[in-house]
Amino acid sequence: MRNTYSYIIVDDNPIDIKILEGNLSKLPHLKLIQTFNNAIDAIPTIHEGLVDIIFLDVEMPEMTGISLLNALEKIPQVILISNHTHYSMDAFEVGVTDYLQKPITFERLLKSVSRAIDLINLQGKNVKELVAPKDNFVFLKSGRELLKFNLNEIIYIEALASFTKVYTPGKTTVISESISELHTKLPPDSFLRIHKSYLVPLSKIIGISTKNVILENHKIPMGLSYRESIEKILAGTEGLQD
Repeated sequence: MRNTYSYIIVDDNPIDIKILEGNLSKLPHLKLIQTFNNAIDAIPTIHEGLVDIIFLDVEMPEMTGISLLNALEKIPQVILISNHTHYSMDAFEVGVTDYLQKPITFERLLKSVSRAIDLINLQGKNVKELVAPKDNFVFLKSGRELLKFNLNEIIYIEALASFTKVYTPGKTTVISESISELHTKLPPDSFLRIHKSYLVPLSKIIGISTKNVILENHKIPMGLSYRESIEKILAGTEGLQD
């Protein structure tokens, strides 16, 4: 486990920034890199890859917090903040670590920070401890359990906020890590990222349409930014279905 975790605050309200920064300063294992009054100015710092946690306001001029996350290819742990609850579904879709409604209590903030740090540490663990590709299975954490999954039985994987759902025949299991973290634990030549919210086994794909990857009994949404790489991998497939 690391000693410090870096963070930035992105919020167009200086008072909210000051309050949040004051509360976070009580946590000695957190290190503030910088605060920003708008999302656009924060992008270069995020791209440097040195930020562990982003405390991100939703409603900002020029670019909202949700728009910022949709524009980034790779994001750290994100704690999304808003005055309202109706953005929670959008937060779910982009897979943030947590969603907080203002005013934020210190207790609730601490819970979010702890969750983000747990996910960072889990991501940093040696993948070899959890994966044995030669044996065609993987151990994944579900709550307090470590469960064994046969890779050949995984139908597809779906993002569920900062968790994931693994679909196997007749069963769906919630895994305690994000889809990006889970992807690092799977054989890279066997599972394809076809969307921000979906992973599918290459062996299960029987075709692609204009908007979907087609499995035997499922059609999984395909992100436009992933299409080109998917087509290259499936270069032997002739034509697309309607």
